[in-house]
Amino acid sequence: MINFNINDVLRFLQETNSSKLLLFIAAMLLFWMFVFSILIPLLPKKYQVYKKEIFIFMVIMNIGLLFMGILLTLIMLLFGLAWATNRVSRPRYEVLNIEEYVVDEFPMITSHFSEGVLAIESHHNRTIATDEKIKALRILYESNVQNNIGKIKLFLSDSSDETRLYAFSLISSFEKKLNDEVKNFHKKIESAKNKHDLEMFHLRLAQSYWQFIFHGVANEQLARFYTTKIEQTLSHVEHSAKASMLLGKIHLFNKEYEKAEDAFLKSVEQGTPKKYIDTYLAEICYGQKAYNQIAQFMEKEFVIDLRLKPLYQTWRSA
Repeated sequence: MINFNINDVLRFLQETNSSKLLLFIAAMLLFWMFVFSILIPLLPKKYQVYKKEIFIFMVIMNIGLLFMGILLTLIMLLFGLAWATNRVSRPRYEVLNIEEYVVDEFPMITSHFSEGVLAIESHHNRTIATDEKIKALRILYESNVQNNIGKIKLFLSDSSDETRLYAFSLISSFEKKLNDEVKNFHKKIESAKNKHDLEMFHLRLAQSYWQFIFHGVANEQLARFYTTKIEQTLSHVEHSAKASMLLGKIHLFNKEYEKAEDAFLKSVEQGTPKKYIDTYLAEICYGQKAYNQIAQFMEKEFVIDLRLKPLYQTWRSA
């Protein structure tokens, strides 16, 4: 390791004339300019906009180190580390008592209605960059929410060729996956060896058909076809709460409110907790224009989200 001594530095400066000193400084300046001209392009992208300022600062800093000396640099380094460590090790926190801010009128819970589902409408995406659209489409594709594929279909008429192609590939992939499931359950039904397995495979087949409607893969005409197929498939299933629940969803989709209500209540009799059908019963009341009955399903069986408070107040006063 090379040891630096102040007396040696002074002796060197006395023995060296000004021209050699200037030549040495110029050489160091050229050296550091060459080094940082190579290193600056390797900076992360977020710093590239400041590459000129960073280049100038680093060159001046390294030339300045010749005059500041290692001892002064070490003192600055130790002082900086001590200051940073003191800031990190002694954070200032403000303690809040959450119970003071949570009251019965505004309960804090997780979502029951998928209120935060990503929604994209075609007439709102004109100013969105193509890469952002593709990211949003991927998120929408992977989310198991109602009509997510139906929303992706809106982008088949997008102005960007890349977006249209990506949307088409997602729709095709999802539809192929559902068709493969349907074919697989048909084969299992044909090879079922007992009644229990036969009913289970019929139920799974009906649920696969429902995915075409739920995710918006089927259009309005095909939706009718799939609801008929589901009813026919569920006719082979006896005493199943899941089958009754699915049948209720089909009737609700077809706006057959009385049949839907009977199916949901039958599902409760077969073991489904009542709180799982309250949202459907509320939707039935809305479809039947029985608005004064909606609030009862929102205040007893579950606690509503803060953002649904105005909605609850609206139906309670109806």
